[in-house]
Amino acid sequence: MIFFLVLLGFVQKASSQNYTAQFTGFWSDNSIWGASGIPSNPCTNCTITINDGVSVTLDISFKMLGSSKVLIGSAGAFASSLTIPTTNASSIFTGHNLILSNLSGGNPTVKIVSALSSLNVTQGPGTSGIYDGVFVQNPSDFGYFKIVGLQPLLVSSDGVTTSLPFAPMYGTSLPNSAHPAPFTLNSDGTLPVILGNFSGAVDGKVIDLSWTTEIEINSDHFDIQRSADAAVWQSIGTMQAKGNSGLSVNYAFTDRDPLKDNNFYRLKMADKDGQFKYSPVIAVQAPLLHGLKIFPNPASNYLTVSIGTDITADFTIKLMNQFGQVLQTRKMSHAAGTTVTLPVQSYPQGTYILQFVGTDGKMQSNKVLVAR
Repeated sequence: MIFFLVLLGFVQKASSQNYTAQFTGFWSDNSIWGASGIPSNPCTNCTITINDGVSVTLDISFKMLGSSKVLIGSAGAFASSLTIPTTNASSIFTGHNLILSNLSGGNPTVKIVSALSSLNVTQGPGTSGIYDGVFVQNPSDFGYFKIVGLQPLLVSSDGVTTSLPFAPMYGTSLPNSAHPAPFTLNSDGTLPVILGNFSGAVDGKVIDLSWTTEIEINSDHFDIQRSADAAVWQSIGTMQAKGNSGLSVNYAFTDRDPLKDNNFYRLKMADKDGQFKYSPVIAVQAPLLHGLKIFPNPASNYLTVSIGTDITADFTIKLMNQFGQVLQTRKMSHAAGTTVTLPVQSYPQGTYILQFVGTDGKMQSNKVLVAR
């Protein structure tokens, strides 16, 4: 009977998923946790509470799965904190960090209960702090993304590290002015799209937009917006995002009815939870000449440019190869209603650029093909 009671007590404790830090000290010190014992690592569907008035220093790499949560503070009557000191660790598994992983579903969280609660990443005995802080591990398993810490970082699933050109999205300390208490860090919340470039170019009567994302986490779609003055915006199209990617992804969109003068563009980058942010604004000059017709395209022997009767400005035609070398030049003055023929039979097959340059320096480019 005594054996049975002891065994029953062991089973009940093993199945317990509630842990409470009752005394100030290091996370790995079993004595600060009282009767609950030190949290299992990794911890699945567990609740970890740091009592009011208690300060805990995280000195391990701790992984949270499922619906696990860390509550910093309880009633909020006294100051409580979780401090993550930096190290010189050589991997994410040896650093001081919390890893919020939703690989198996769920949404691990860290909640700052009140303004008297705090989560801080501080300069510790190490100097780098690369692998220290709070990380999110996404369902795509392309790596670990730091959201709180000293240095921004993406760690791929095979351990390759990539420094990112921005600070961790929540800084080094919570709560803060942007995220007042009570505040909850989520593993599936708004995470960034890292935009590599965003550009636009005139192609005949249309404007081609292109952009590249270096990293996508939980991205949903791009809303392409246009403005005449960079103040009032309208949506001109939507494009589905990749969703989750640690590799570069290229996107393209064509504005087939651009404004007559300047066209300003921006991307509204939306995440799956409905949050969004805007890209930098770019400006693209509308097509210089609207009444042009270029034929045949592809061309084999001759390329003909028909100049519309509504074109009254003077301009220069340049035919260039794909390396930017000018092959032919024609200066056009009072050319409305005329045609220009450019011989191309001596050129190798391939893509060429027909460029129109106004007297004010504005340019318009059209792609043409030479094929036989």
